[in-house]
Amino acid sequence: MQGHGQLDDIARGRIAAVLAKAEPPHGSTIRGARHIMRDDSDINATRHARALVGGVLAGVVGDTRLFVSGGAEHQGLDGGGPLAVIARV
Repeated sequence: MQGHGQLDDIARGRIAAVLAKAEPPHGSTIRGARHIMRDDSDINATRHARALVGGVLAGVVGDTRLFVSGGAEHQGLDGGGPLAVIARV
């Protein structure tokens, strides 16, 4: 069963690549909820952000074959980053 917001088989088949950059916000909240990405001493904050963005994109696209890079500072709003979807016509 397809989840709400997930691409159908035809749309998923058109996607050649999904590329994103991710950077955790400098504050301690996302949409009003607390996060600890910058406070975890064992894992770099960018790794947390890449894992989150990769999981969300995989859930929407319905495929884990995508690339998420870290270090998106100065490439959009705080806590954001660019996203490119390359699709066949």
